[in-house]
Amino acid sequence: MNATIVILGGGPAGLSCALWLKHLGFSPIIVEKQTRLGGLQRLSFFYNSWYLGLMGKTGIEIADQLEQHITLEDIPTICGDRLQTIIQHGDRFQIFTDTQEIIAHSLVIATGQRVKGYDAIADVEGSRQLLSSENVCFDPGKTPLLSSQIDGGVVAVIGGGDNGMGTVRYLENAAQHIHLLVRSELRGFAVNKQKMLEMETEKQLKIHQPVTLRKFEKRGDRIQIVFQDENSRDAELLCDYLCFRLGFTPNVEDIVRQLEAGGIGSLKLLPSGYIATDGFGRTSIENIYVAGDVANPRDPCVATAVAQGTMAARSFEEDLQHRS
Repeated sequence: MNATIVILGGGPAGLSCALWLKHLGFSPIIVEKQTRLGGLQRLSFFYNSWYLGLMGKTGIEIADQLEQHITLEDIPTICGDRLQTIIQHGDRFQIFTDTQEIIAHSLVIATGQRVKGYDAIADVEGSRQLLSSENVCFDPGKTPLLSSQIDGGVVAVIGGGDNGMGTVRYLENAAQHIHLLVRSELRGFAVNKQKMLEMETEKQLKIHQPVTLRKFEKRGDRIQIVFQDENSRDAELLCDYLCFRLGFTPNVEDIVRQLEAGGIGSLKLLPSGYIATDGFGRTSIENIYVAGDVANPRDPCVATAVAQGTMAARSFEEDLQHRS
């Protein structure tokens, strides 16, 4: 059966799923709201040394290679187009984007996640001033660019996960001193936690935890941060550069709303807001699958996204065999 499957999202998970579906004999169509394929890798200037077989490649270069592979495989792709409506007719989905109408046998949600940015600190006094500062960075993928401009300044990093600690490690040789503000506790790889403790011992880093952010104020080119420290006392520090590493949130709002509006059903979500799965890419709605970061893998990265895209394709093929 030459089934048509619409894949929402053109990051590593969606592209992997499309590739496998094609080679399993199906007709995948990728719908990506951005103008280029690649997902969050398209925003990363880091060299990705974690992905096997692609040595010395930045995230952007990896995104280019993924996109080239899909082009060579001649897999239909609709870029720069947003999903508008989904309606179910029997065992088919009628899917409308800004410019297209597609009839599909199945749907794969691979919309990924997005960086928590200004919205996460919008309630903090003075935060709006930060939007006009060239010395404030919300995007983890731009840390290498930031490193080239610091030249010995004082840096504050807000965020105690692996992205926050990774930023500290990346900037340690560029900054004169680094402050790491952690709202709860350090969490992530043991190697990162150990490095933070070593840097603090060597006076390269000062860890403030737990903290509650109180106020931001621009002082010329510098930024003052007022926060409540672990003793519930107000403290402040002045920095030249400020990096927010506040984590990620799943891109689920639009798809949940459209599935409900189309009368298809309520997609089961985890308490964290990510899409619940059976572990093999099946969601709570029949013929709708999920792959990648939007399903909250334990280790969100290119490798797990590619693997989950593969599993979703295999689950569709397996389910179709059982129905035949």
